[in-house]
Amino acid sequence: MNMINLIFDLDGTLIDSRQRLYRLFQRLVPESKLSFESYWELKRDQVSNETILASEFGYDAVAIKYFLANWMYLIEEPDYLALDTLIPCIQDSLDKLREDAIIHVCTARQHRTLVVGQLSRLGLLGYFDSVMVTEQRRSKEELIANLPNLGPGDWIIGDTGKDIQVGQALGLNTCAVLSGFMNEERLKAYNPQLILQTAADFYVSL
Repeated sequence: MNMINLIFDLDGTLIDSRQRLYRLFQRLVPESKLSFESYWELKRDQVSNETILASEFGYDAVAIKYFLANWMYLIEEPDYLALDTLIPCIQDSLDKLREDAIIHVCTARQHRTLVVGQLSRLGLLGYFDSVMVTEQRRSKEELIANLPNLGPGDWIIGDTGKDIQVGQALGLNTCAVLSGFMNEERLKAYNPQLILQTAADFYVSL
């Protein structure tokens, strides 16, 4: 039996990074009174940090540029990465999936060594045949396209429209999950083949 490839996004798909992003936003915008829930309601409706800063706090272009620079500098700091948690039941799901699939993770983070370290600490590293990190130098599409034996039976599972677009461009099956950065209405606009609550609900039907 041929094994299929499953390519998982990381943030919002395998791990819950909402606390990390919210707490960094609150640190960089000390005047913010946004609750965790209200911040993520905006984010899941595809409202960017830049728009929030301009509309809610009156930031000008210079202040927004300063925010974005600090955001990229701090977002993968160890103290913030320590706030990430596993999506519930994801390890049990990966245990079952690897019986019939070759499993990969592909993320747009900046530092591969930090990704590998976090996966190890969270007990996920051993599930993956490859760990692909764009490091802000390559695209997800480029990294995934280089996988051997990539075919139409393979899947990409992610929480953003971009993940779905990457899968569609490569001729892969696409699964969107609601545990991350977009709500169901927004994800439906990208026409994924599946929309699930979390990646732990994904299974392979052969």
